[in-house]
Amino acid sequence: MWNQLFKTPKTRYGLLAKVEDDDLDGSDSGALTDDHPVTAHQTAPRGLHRAHVAILLSLNIALFIISIAFFAATIQSQNAKNGGEIEENTRNGHLRPISMFSPVLDETDIAVEKRRMDATLLQRAPPVIYREEPSRKVDEAWQKLWDTRPIPLAAEHVRRMGKDPNEAVKIPPEWGYGDDAYFGRLDVFHQMHCLDALRREVWFDHYYGKKYPGGFNTTTEFHRLHLSHCTYLLMQNIMCNANTDVYTHIWTDTLTHPFPDFNIDHKCKNFDAVVAWQNENALDEKAFVELTRPEGYPYRKMTHKFKEIHGWLFGPADVDDGSGEIA
Repeated sequence: MWNQLFKTPKTRYGLLAKVEDDDLDGSDSGALTDDHPVTAHQTAPRGLHRAHVAILLSLNIALFIISIAFFAATIQSQNAKNGGEIEENTRNGHLRPISMFSPVLDETDIAVEKRRMDATLLQRAPPVIYREEPSRKVDEAWQKLWDTRPIPLAAEHVRRMGKDPNEAVKIPPEWGYGDDAYFGRLDVFHQMHCLDALRREVWFDHYYGKKYPGGFNTTTEFHRLHLSHCTYLLMQNIMCNANTDVYTHIWTDTLTHPFPDFNIDHKCKNFDAVVAWQNENALDEKAFVELTRPEGYPYRKMTHKFKEIHGWLFGPADVDDGSGEIA
């Protein structure tokens, strides 16, 4: 086939009729008519046309192959950045492109569901417990939302998270998870903890009045830094998720201006599925916080300020030289 396409045709030459300039200004300037006999090279244009088609076809095939190669390389690169999750495990594939590695995505199904936000200004009847004034019952309801018990991680999990297992706190072998297991925590529960901390500040007198009778301005630096940390962390998470859902406005018989209707639908991960996974895998938090650093284990040197707000007992040699990490 390819030999036939590139076969050199036999040419015949004859007299060329003179073509006036006026004959080239119309739509039939290239027509072969009795008025413009063209007897020379009758077969050459057809052969050249076949050659051009073959060349263009070859170029298109080459470009197509190159495009496929680039596409495959891009997918492979993206899989490598995501720890290979999409290629290796398609469970929760709808969440993986917008999630970093998590064992939760490998071990349980998390549905995305349409949910209507309950965003009224006034409390509903019956009231939503999370909006009620402080009480033991309210505190218990909030504390269930921020289960900060640690979870076990394998060394490979730590690496896929972009962290170094050599610097991560290990689970003691006597806990029954082997010699290469590490502590982790789910970030969603830390965010809930921060939100609850801000809620408590709204009811400052109830939660902190006895400890700080002089009010917020008499709180410790650690107390204020913790709130600053939580506020900034929640801000970053809101920006990270960047919800693009839209709300409208309504007219009321009370206000002369439009009032926002925040009660709109969102696409939400099934939070209960995450809580269920946490309950099945969580470790003893009390035993975790009582751990002390083993001899010879690597550690990071912290700043003088970090030590100060954590109640470090400074010795004569502890001089603030500006070095260290702030965590």
